[in-house]
Amino acid sequence: MSRYLEEAAALLRRAAEINEQKNGSMPFNRMAGQERIAREFATLGAIDKGLLPAEIVQDVLRALTDRQTA
Repeated sequence: MSRYLEEAAALLRRAAEINEQKNGSMPFNRMAGQERIAREFATLGAIDKGLLPAEIVQDVLRALTDRQTA
């Protein structure tokens, strides 16, 4: 994993800790934070494997579709 991905993962781990501290007694908020952080980890994992994350693919497809209809 590149240094940038390692740093991003470290920031996500810190965000996860803060989410647990801040929202520990509020299950819905805690779960929403966990889901968001999990998506970001999945994005990092995809990038690490040389794959385009789903959100980027969606953006590319949207841009291509918009260009064809213009």
